[in-house]
Order: sequence, then structure tokens, then C-alpha cells
Amino acid sequence: MSNLFKFETLKKDFLDSLNLSQKQLLSKLAYFSSCISDFLFRHPEELFYIEENLNQPLLGRDKLIQEAITLLNVEKDEDFIPKLTYFKMKHFSRIVAKDIYKKHHLIKLTEEYSYLADACFEVAYRRAYKKHLQKYGQPVDEATGKVASGSVIALGKHGGTDLNYYSDVDVMYIYSGEGKTEKGISNREFFIKVFTDVNIYLTKRNFEGMTWNVDLDLRPEGKKGLLAYSIPFIESYYWSVGRTWERHMLIKARHAAGDENVSKEFLSIITPFVYRKSLSKDLIDEIFNMKKLIEESAKSKKADEIDIKKCEGGIREIEFITQIFQLLHGGQNPDLRERETVKAIRKLKEHGILPEEDADKLESAYIFLRNLEHVIQLKNCTQTQIFNLKNADEYADKLGFSDTQEFLSVFNNHRKNVKSIFDKIAGKEEKHYTPLQSYIMTKQNEEEAVEYLKQLGFKDGKWALNVILEIFNNPEYLLLSEKEKNLLFDYISKLEKEIKDSPDKEEFIINLNKLFVEGNIYRIFLTALENKSKLIDFILQIGRTSDYITNIISKDTEIIDLAFSSGRPLVNEKDFLKELSILNIEDPIEKLKKLKKIVEVLGALDYFARIKLNSPVARLKKLNNIITNLADFIIKQLYTLNEGSGFAIFGLGKLGSKEMNIGSDLDLIFVFKDEESKLKYLKIPQKIVQDLTKYTKEGQLYQIDLRLRPYGKAGELSPTMDFYRKYFSKEARVWEVLAWTKSRFIAGDEDVKNEFESLIKEFLFSKKVDKAFKEEVLDMRLKLEGITKETESMLDIKLGKGGIADIEFMVQLFYLENKDRRTGILEGLLDFDPDVVDDYIFLREIETRLRLVKGLSTSKLTKDDTITGRIADTFELDTKTFWNTLKETKERVRNHFYRYFK
Repeated sequence: MSNLFKFETLKKDFLDSLNLSQKQLLSKLAYFSSCISDFLFRHPEELFYIEENLNQPLLGRDKLIQEAITLLNVEKDEDFIPKLTYFKMKHFSRIVAKDIYKKHHLIKLTEEYSYLADACFEVAYRRAYKKHLQKYGQPVDEATGKVASGSVIALGKHGGTDLNYYSDVDVMYIYSGEGKTEKGISNREFFIKVFTDVNIYLTKRNFEGMTWNVDLDLRPEGKKGLLAYSIPFIESYYWSVGRTWERHMLIKARHAAGDENVSKEFLSIITPFVYRKSLSKDLIDEIFNMKKLIEESAKSKKADEIDIKKCEGGIREIEFITQIFQLLHGGQNPDLRERETVKAIRKLKEHGILPEEDADKLESAYIFLRNLEHVIQLKNCTQTQIFNLKNADEYADKLGFSDTQEFLSVFNNHRKNVKSIFDKIAGKEEKHYTPLQSYIMTKQNEEEAVEYLKQLGFKDGKWALNVILEIFNNPEYLLLSEKEKNLLFDYISKLEKEIKDSPDKEEFIINLNKLFVEGNIYRIFLTALENKSKLIDFILQIGRTSDYITNIISKDTEIIDLAFSSGRPLVNEKDFLKELSILNIEDPIEKLKKLKKIVEVLGALDYFARIKLNSPVARLKKLNNIITNLADFIIKQLYTLNEGSGFAIFGLGKLGSKEMNIGSDLDLIFVFKDEESKLKYLKIPQKIVQDLTKYTKEGQLYQIDLRLRPYGKAGELSPTMDFYRKYFSKEARVWEVLAWTKSRFIAGDEDVKNEFESLIKEFLFSKKVDKAFKEEVLDMRLKLEGITKETESMLDIKLGKGGIADIEFMVQLFYLENKDRRTGILEGLLDFDPDVVDDYIFLREIETRLRLVKGLSTSKLTKDDTITGRIADTFELDTKTFWNTLKETKERVRNHFYRYFK
């Protein structure tokens, strides 16, 4: 099909009016670029402008800006935006025509094109600034008292004035300083509004297309950064946390638009940051690590496609060679601080840093590859550097080669020359980087990193990449030394294996993110890495297993320091009192809440530390004792704080049996000595319950369960001894007899304690445990089982068939039959039926680990849920094996249960 098919079909009169040279010009432009063809189809008159300018000098920056400024006369934004795109396309077409006819050298054309971008930014900035100036008044710099102003810093190829035809425009938006406008908004808000409009003017699609795609990723803090930054912030940022790749990037920084004085101040700040008088070994090592990553990404993925930017011997390697020598020598020699690549190569040759032969080869290759890049991009009007070999004939023709093989030979020779020079920069030390490491270091090949994370098992690779990147973009990470950063960077490949083996990868990296970003464990982690400490495995285990612990310690650096340094749990009243004396908190309730967090975390960490040791009974009992001792201590403290008298507090349930777990609530019983004491001290039990349950910024001490008191929720909070005596003798039901086997004194009046203990014994052991009693217990147990509604894919380890409740009911009946006043299940089980001990411990360990995963009081597991996978992982079992083991355990327990009742 003819290059001019559209014109021949729909604009024949216009085509017929053209002379031969004009037709040839139109045909060549259409052959090289469909976008220019479309532009000229809409605006055929511009062909004559292009022809007139074909042999004229380039306009240069000032003339382009002068012409662009005339667009400020356009009243409405909706009219200004397409006119700006028209302006860009008109001059883009002019520059491409000069390129096709070889009227100017490549570096002059890309310079002109870069200045065209400057002109677009200039008019966009002036329009946006004027618009917001009228709305908010002048922004005043509080440091100088002068009017604040902004500027656009060109980066990347735009900064180097070697912008390619379909490249994003890399920029940074800055302003002179903080302060307020005349109408009271901050300068930050003002300039963010200004530059938001600049972006809209340049990037909004319209019937003429789009002026430019603006890329702000190179600004401080990257994608998560603000749209615009003040000069004082920029100075602080680069000199405190600036990274090596940012020094690399800032080589090309220059003024593009806005107030040139602001840009000059910016450049005066970054120049000594970029060009150091001397380089440390760590910095040099990091630069060469970047070189290795470039080599990794250069490996071709498809045999018939070559990325001429990233391939071996490609554009990126030429730019790297040039910039690395500028970084190494530019601190001592200001003449080397050249932004444009070809000019920089020539400067390096002139000063003897690059051998003449190497410099000539690099320049020749760069010009060839950039010309090829333009031809590739013009073909479909897209930002691509992919050379598809099936198009070799077409590209050879467009570049002036009569023979395709000659073109390919020249192409391959250039690549070979560049690669040879690139390889000479440093030795061929073999070091492999994963796609994730490559992206973190270079911010290149995001798609590969995302795909790699999907292969590791993430459902959403982009989401996972962002979560991981937060660890490496966090200000605390940026404050690390280069050596420390490299140490953490090198660990990524090992971390990836941990991620791959984790049953819930999403929660694992969320927890790691919290530990690093919120908890700031960078130094702790790095010290452990340097010392090859087992603490690394321990930290990863916490992240993999326990959201509950992660959430607590990531929000409290004091607890983090304790968690990963002391190693010893707080076990008893003596430990608790000592820790309380250290805590610098005035409010006694808040102090107890902090203590609870510390004790629970240290106890849980101690449990995890012992998880691979072959002592499950000791491990479980220790954690239960710690959590129960803590509850006892807190209740006693509140009794004392509230000046309790005339009553006693007893515990039922897990509190009474000393088998409390993470997240356990408190089953509390209050009993007054008599009506006189009750009348005098009635409000104290209410205040204790209030103190225990009140929510503040430190959370809540405990949830209270008062359902086991007489008449349940409808019952009185703190009855008298006489009330209990009458209730036990006349109204208490069988299930209450079982519940009260776990009753235990916690705090309060000793006389009340002794009298109530005698009453409880009489209540428990006066009733005969006969067949009828057992049948009622069995009926009650089966009703509880029915409530839980187990299925093949959902098991309840507590109330379900063969669950913990089966064992508890048997042991409680055993205590009643033998008039045994012990309250703990495990200690009685050892006497009652030792064969069930292992199964009971297994179920209790599942319960414990289930609590530690989420910190929730739940006993239900779903077969294919990720939480089940995480629990299985703590037993070093796959999910299927764990599920089958759980089912077999529950079947054995149920068989014991049936045998007992039969």
C-alpha cells in the first residue's frame, strides 16, 4: 500500500497541488512515521512550513520558548491543551524531516527536540503559576521574605539534551522555599497545585494526541514522594540519604523551565553531591554492582528480538561507561561535568581518560544506535527500543543501507566494540542478581520483577513489589551506610527462598514490612547478619508465623529492643514488679497495659524459641504459667489500687486452671463476705472490671467473661457468701458443677477466700457422680458439639468432636469422682489417662499457635485456609499431612471419650 494512501483517497486535491519535492517530502515523512502522517493529514498546511524550514538553521531554545509563550493568550485550558500538543507536533515533524534528509548531526537534532520539551514546560508553568497566583496570592519564602518561585529540572535524556523521539520526559519539580501565600495556604500546597496543572497540560489526551508523557519517578522518594519539593528539603535529602544511583542520575540534571535562579541554586547543591573529590570503596563497589545488574538485564529473552537500549553492547552500556568515568574523575576535573553523552565521550577522550580508539568506537556506536532507536520508535509512534529482526530490511533502508546484511554487520560490530570496552571497566567477577534485586538497585525492568514475584507464589506481583520496596525506600534504610545497605541487599536472594517456602507469602511480607518500616529493626537485623546470628531465623519465624506479635512489637521500639536483646521472659511476680519499676508511665492502668504487652511478647518469643525442641509439655506449661501469672498479678494490683476489702476474686475457666493463652479472656467471680461489706465496697468490683476492660491508646487489659456467674449475664456482679450458699444448694446445674472444678482464688480478703473455698468443696463433692450425672454431662457435651457445626473442611479443635472439650470433661469428672481439688487439666490427665496426653498437647499447641497467628480467641480451622497452612508450617508439616494428623488425633480422643462414658 502507498505511504500516501489516505491522502490519495481522501485528500486527492491537496496531493495533486503538490510539486514533486513536496510529494517526496510528504511520502518520506509518512514512510518513517504514521503519527506525523496523521498530523499532516489533519493539518496539511504544515507541510509547507516543514519544507520552508528544511534548509534553515535550527531554531534553538530561546526562539522555541518565544513561540510557545504566544499560547498564553489562549483563554481556556481546554483550548490551550490541544494547541500545546499542536505546537509540539509541528516542531517534532520539522525536526524529524531534518533528520530524514540528514540536514544536521544527531546531537544537534536531539538538542533541538529537548529544547522543544523545555518550551512546552515553560509555557505550561507560566500559565499554571499565573492561574494560582490570581487565586491564592503571591507565595512568600519565609527564609528570605521574597516571592517564592518554582522551576522544572530536566533529568535523563531530557536533561542531557539528547531526548529521543518517543521518550518519557524525566523531570523534577522544585520551588525556592517554604512559607505561605497572601491568602494563607502553604507554599508546598501552592506549588503542588501549580505543578499538578503543569502535568495536566502536558499529559492530557486530546484530539491532537498528547504533548508529552511526564515521568517523576526520579524525584526524591520516588513514586511515593511529593509532586514538588523545596530547595531546603532537597539539600537535606541528598546530603543525608542520597544514594549512588541518584548521583548517577543527577549527572544530567539541568534547568528546563520556570525560575532559572531556583535551578541554579539546586545545581549548586547537587554538584558536590554528584562529583565527590574522592570516592569510598563502598561507593565504587556499588557502582560496579550496578554494572553487573546491567549485564544481567542485557541477556536477551527472545532470539528474534533485541533491546538496543539494554542489550549487550547497547545504549545503556555506552551511557554507563561515560557516566562512570564522569563520577570517578569529575570531582577533580570540572570540565568533565558534561550532560550530553557524545560531548561527554569527547571530553573524556580529550583529557586522556578514555583511549582515543575506545572513545571513537563509543561515539560511533552511540550515534548509530540512537539513529536506529529513532527509526524503530517512529515506525509505530511508541516508546520502544525493541529491534525485531523481521524488520531488518525496512530499518536498513531507512538508515541508508543498500544491503541488509551490511546493516546487520555494522550493528553487530558496534555492539561487539561497546561490550569489549564495557567488560574492561571491571573484572569478570561472576555475581548473579535476581530480578527483584535488579529492580531495587536500578529501578529498571519492573515487569520482570513483578513476574518473578508471581513465580515465587504471590497472587499480585505488583502489590508484593510495592510492599517490599517500602523496606528499601524507607528513610531509616536510606540513613544506613553503603556497607550496611549492601549487606541487606545481598540478603534479598536468601529472603526470596524464605518467601517461596512460606505458606502465606502475603502476610509474611506484610509482617516483614511492619518490622522494618514501622519497627525500624534495620540495625538489629544487620547486626545479626554480620554476626551470622540465629536471630535472623527467629525474626523471619515471627514474620512468617505471628501477625499478633508483629503488630505489637512493630508499634513499640521499647518492646522490640527487649524482644530481640534480653532473651529472657518475665515469669513471676518478682519479674513483673521489677519491670513495673522501670517503666516510666504515670497512669497505673496504662503501666499495667504496657507490662502486659511486654510479658506476652517475651513469653511468646520464648515459646517460639523452643518450638523445635522436643519438649512440648514443658514449652506449653511455661507459656500458660507466664500468661496466667501475669493475669493474677494484674488482678491483685487492681485490687490493691482500688483499696479492695471485704470481698475475694476467684477465677474460672483457663484463668482458674492456670492454662491461659495469648488472647484469653478472664472468667471472674466476685464474692462479698456479707451484706455489710457489700454495701460498703460495692463499687470496687465494678471499678476493677472497668479498669480491666477500658480501651485507651495502649489497648485493653482483658476482655471479661461473666457468663459463668449465677444466672449468667443477667446475674449480679458481686453477690454475698450467703447468696452462693443458697444458689449452689438449690439452683446450680450440672454444667456449673463442672465449670467450678476450675475455680481458683486470685486476690482479696483471706477470710472470704477460706470460707468460699470450703463452700466450693461442699458444692463440688456433695453431689454423687452416678450414671445419671454422667449422662447429663454427656448430653451437655454433645449439645456443645452440635453448636460448632463441623464439616469435612472445617474443624473445631476445642468444641468439635474429639476436641479439647472432650478431654476437659473427662478430667473434670475424674476430679469430681475422686474429690480432687486440682484445677489444671494436664496435671489430672497424667493420672487419669496418660495415653491421651500427647493428643491433648497437640490440640493445645494448635490452639496456642492459632492464637499467636492472629491474636484472636478462636478454635476453628478451615482446610485450605492460609492460616491452617501457617499453623502446619510451625509443625514442619505440609497442610495436607497436618490436616490428616489433626483428624486422626480428634478421632483417637473421641474414641477415648466414648469408652469413658460407656
